[in-house]
Amino acid sequence: MTERETAAVRKVTEDEWESLRQVRLAALKDTPEAYWSSYEEVATWPEERWRLWAKSGAAFIAWVGERPSGLAAGIIHEDEHHMISMWLAPEARGHGLAEALVHSVSDWARRDGATILTLWVVDGNSAGRRLYERLGFELTGDVQPFPEGDPRTESKMALRLT
Repeated sequence: MTERETAAVRKVTEDEWESLRQVRLAALKDTPEAYWSSYEEVATWPEERWRLWAKSGAAFIAWVGERPSGLAAGIIHEDEHHMISMWLAPEARGHGLAEALVHSVSDWARRDGATILTLWVVDGNSAGRRLYERLGFELTGDVQPFPEGDPRTESKMALRLT
């Protein structure tokens, strides 16, 4: 990121579905070990799936200049507001964009009436865990395995929104 470039986090609109696709695929190429989905799988998603995600109102892109350089999104799973797909391009790190992405998702959850926002962090991802702890997330004690064949686990963290 150069001094003249601006950086911002914005909610994705349906018209920005291609930017959402671009940044999600970049995340899967950069850190494939951090996600359950593979680049090969996600690259085959049809345009309609990307448009639906983009217009959900719960996906946020970090922009550096005109480049989509980070992503975080919210979903509701089993009546729980949950953050997914957190990623920031290496060149965009260290400028407060990761915090801004997390705040965007937590604000979305708050507006939707949630009192808690959860996420899963891969065990061993110490940078991610430090970020989440700095922002107020706490370990819940829940641990789950990665998909079959992957020996890693991930731990659930929660942030009180009230």
